[in-house]
Amino acid sequence: MTMSKLFFNPFTGLYYILRRKPRKAPVNQEVERLRAQAKQELPPRLKELADEHGFTYNRVTIKNNVSNWGSCSSKGNINLNLRLVTLPDHLRDYVMLHELCHLKYLNHGPRFHALLESVCPRHRACEKELKTYKITA
Repeated sequence: MTMSKLFFNPFTGLYYILRRKPRKAPVNQEVERLRAQAKQELPPRLKELADEHGFTYNRVTIKNNVSNWGSCSSKGNINLNLRLVTLPDHLRDYVMLHELCHLKYLNHGPRFHALLESVCPRHRACEKELKTYKITA
């Protein structure tokens, strides 16, 4: 399914149709089961990791994304993909630590990677392994 949006270009006087795939996956019973499991398991683990490494975040939200495992906002909010519960524990922890590091550095620069290395020494191997998992709708 694609989503379309009509745009008008005032310079050319023409209308354009922008089509893109939806960023959210469809909801069904399996998604609701994963969401319930994720809401039960992920927030307590995120808090545990944050406390262990000295991070503080504003709130955590469980999302049904198709494009990422997690994200962090400039307001200190962390979003986690409900499909994290399908990953091995060490990859769940890696994603959460990665997002926690974004609380300090909202980029992927050298200081971000140095911080990630200090809290997750195997982050390179985890990143490589994570790429073998697909986020499926």
